[in-house]
Amino acid sequence: LLPPAFAQQTTSTKPPVKTMTKAAPKSKANLMTRDELRACMNEQDRLQAIRTKVDQEQAALDQQKARVQAMDADRQKRAAALDPADEAGRKAIEDEVAKRDQEADAYNARLAALREQVAGFDTSRQAWVERCTKKDFDEMDEAAIRKEQRAQAARAPKK
Repeated sequence: LLPPAFAQQTTSTKPPVKTMTKAAPKSKANLMTRDELRACMNEQDRLQAIRTKVDQEQAALDQQKARVQAMDADRQKRAAALDPADEAGRKAIEDEVAKRDQEADAYNARLAALREQVAGFDTSRQAWVERCTKKDFDEMDEAAIRKEQRAQAARAPKK
């Protein structure tokens, strides 16, 4: 029995979500409205939360992959030391291979789901970049929005 191949894991090299720190220009022609700025700031926070979840899932996948690789190494050692006439030993190794294959299939399914999530994140982030980084904003508006957000967070019930 040959073990199924792992799906090729690619670690994303996305840059972190940029923070919005532009100063207000002398000309007010290309300024975001306060509502536009608020929407961009909320989207930035949402993207950061998604990024955190993606990073956590990636860490969990890395641990699962390490378990599968450890299972492979252990099985190979046991198979090398196995007496060809030992029917029970051969059956035990076949059972281990089946268990390992189940674990690898679960890993591959989670990896595919993570890749879809990363693709959605990348699309959303690119849309945010296009919508929110092309215009300047008034720093006073940003400060007012941050103050509103802190006040809202203070009023929110604790979980």
